Amino acid sequence: MEKNKSKEKLKGCIQTEITELFEKVLDFAEVAIPSPETYKRFRSKVLRIGNNAIRNCQQELDKNYDVGWNPQIKSEDIIEVGPK
Repeated sequence: MEKNKSKEKLKGCIQTEITELFEKVLDFAEVAIPSPETYKRFRSKVLRIGNNAIRNCQQELDKNYDVGWNPQIKSEDIIEVGPK
C-alpha cells in the first residue's frame, strides 16, 4: 500500500515538472512566434508531446518499477526507484 502511495507521488512530481517545462516553452514561443496561427499550431504540438511524455513516464513506472519513499531527510522528499 505504501509503495502505491510513493509511486503516485512520484508520478505527480513527473507531471508537475513536465507541465512546467512546456508552459515555459510556450511562454517563450508566444514572444518568438509572431503569427497567431503559427503559435496556435506550435502550442497544440507542444501540449500533445508534453502530455504524451507524462503518460509514457507514468506507464513506464507502472509496468517496470517498484517505488518506495525514503524519509531520511526531513526537509526533502526522497523517492527511491528501482527495477522490479
